[in-house]
Amino acid sequence: MNHICQKYLDNLTAAHGLLKPHLETNMTEEQGLGEIRECAEELFRIHQENDRILDEILFSRKAETLTAMEAGELSELADALFRYNRSPDTGIAYRIHELLYAYAQYQGDTELLIRELYCQGITLFYLNVNDSLQGNGLFADKIGEHFRAGASYLKQYEEFQNPQTRMYILRCLGNVKYGLKSTEGDRDWAAYMECFQRAMEIFQSPYYRQLNPEIPWDNFCYTMHYDRTTYLSVLRDRPDPEMARHVLESAEYVWRHQEQIAKSNDTSIGVRTKYVYAAARFHAGLLSPQELMETLFRICESADLQDFSGDNIWALLNTPEYLIRYAKELSGEEQLELRPRLERALDKQKEYLFLLPRNEYVIQVSRTIQNIAGYLSKQDTSFSRRLLDYILACHPPTYVHSKMVALLTRRLCGEMAGRRPELLAGTFGFETADSASGNLDKILEAAYEGGLYHDLGKCMLLSYVGLYSRKLLDEEFACIKQHPAYGNELLKSLKLEDMSKIAYYHHRTFDGFGGYPGTDEECSTRVRRIADIVTVVDALDAGTDNVGRSYAASKTYEQLVEELRAWKGKRYAPEVVELFDDSEFYASTKQFLTDSRRQVYLDIYCNSSALG
Repeated sequence: MNHICQKYLDNLTAAHGLLKPHLETNMTEEQGLGEIRECAEELFRIHQENDRILDEILFSRKAETLTAMEAGELSELADALFRYNRSPDTGIAYRIHELLYAYAQYQGDTELLIRELYCQGITLFYLNVNDSLQGNGLFADKIGEHFRAGASYLKQYEEFQNPQTRMYILRCLGNVKYGLKSTEGDRDWAAYMECFQRAMEIFQSPYYRQLNPEIPWDNFCYTMHYDRTTYLSVLRDRPDPEMARHVLESAEYVWRHQEQIAKSNDTSIGVRTKYVYAAARFHAGLLSPQELMETLFRICESADLQDFSGDNIWALLNTPEYLIRYAKELSGEEQLELRPRLERALDKQKEYLFLLPRNEYVIQVSRTIQNIAGYLSKQDTSFSRRLLDYILACHPPTYVHSKMVALLTRRLCGEMAGRRPELLAGTFGFETADSASGNLDKILEAAYEGGLYHDLGKCMLLSYVGLYSRKLLDEEFACIKQHPAYGNELLKSLKLEDMSKIAYYHHRTFDGFGGYPGTDEECSTRVRRIADIVTVVDALDAGTDNVGRSYAASKTYEQLVEELRAWKGKRYAPEVVELFDDSEFYASTKQFLTDSRRQVYLDIYCNSSALG
């Protein structure tokens, strides 16, 4: 790999280290803030340098002008950037594979073309997120195209002598399922089974196994079977005897495969596999609900609160959800008898949730909370708020911004109430101006929370939100644009309906003709005014942050307010922007912004560390 590609890799490592400023115990608050600013400045410098590097080695390149050496160096870089769940930069790896695919076409290199079809499909698969409105993966169609095209070379399998090329064809065949459309969040079963059976016919074929005995055929079969057990999520809500039979077949295969590995390595079968096997047997009518519940209880009760391995995280964060779901299969008397045991499992889950080193396990935590939020909503309100604050704290930059938006939302809402109280009529159910004025403290507190949780959905997309070392790709921005809808769903599942709508609408334009997500549904009068305020202060804080963002990248307060005025009536609500026409409020808000930002950074970055 040449030096410029290596520089890009080195910059990624350096940028990752800068995301968490190193604050010494003997630093003053001023020194702590200075360190945060220096990290932001260095991140901005890396960002600019990486953009230049990518333009030179990738974005300005054409397939027909690439040399074989350059193509090799880019391929080596892509391999370094993509490592499945632990990838330094999946997005750029995907773009490199796009270029190399075009290069393979230009060169007429079929074997390279097959490799690049697989690489495009798998990197895009790891970039993919669900469209929160449709329930389908944003890039499912394109992923399917790549894998189907790669699998189509199966008819020429014998023509390729290179075992690696044959492996790429087989991998594409096994992954065609990832291009299937979803129905209510689930891949179509009939289409899935067609993909499954076609792949398994090849993977189990004596003919193909004899052609390449060195290929790990049994591992391919194991992967297919393990994936099919994901349909347990469908069976939990929708009994289907045929599906249950096939899922059991896969669960038994997975169990036998892991049992062999466990025996040879003197280890035990993983807890997820124990659950999968027991649940599959239950849905096939071979295990009673009482026996399934006992299996789940044993998994949860034997898990160690100080163990942060993947299996243990799964055991403590997921089994309580399954216990609640499968308890419905028991009689009322049995449920009552198991209630104390279930409560202990839930308490253990909550304790473990807050023990997890959140900055290290943020993705696992956020995904788990998405899954379990429905029954967590039955907890008391204070627990829900604690949970939401915990999620935000998983990503300090988002937490800082959210706190600032909360403070500014409350401030502008208070100013509006003093100047034009009639504008708040209907807000949070207070139908008249007098009612709103008489309950201003409640409105201001709710407005603060609306600002605090407006970006909660970003914490479900941290692999994109936390990317500070280069400009975003179109695919990555498409994923980030899902965050209002993700936040809406999470808050709604916690029964925080007003907060959910503020999160949903804060990137929609005031005139309704732009922004995201795309929707024809009008924002309700209960939260419309607060959503309008959040939209304004979101831009105000994000654009002027000169502490945690680079001075070179930020705008002045004066510049940003002029931008608000320029888009008044289109992107931003006139009634909100016009608050800044009052010279005294304009000046005091500038000072408030400076002072509050300083304090918020101290609270979140410095005071949480051992600063002197």
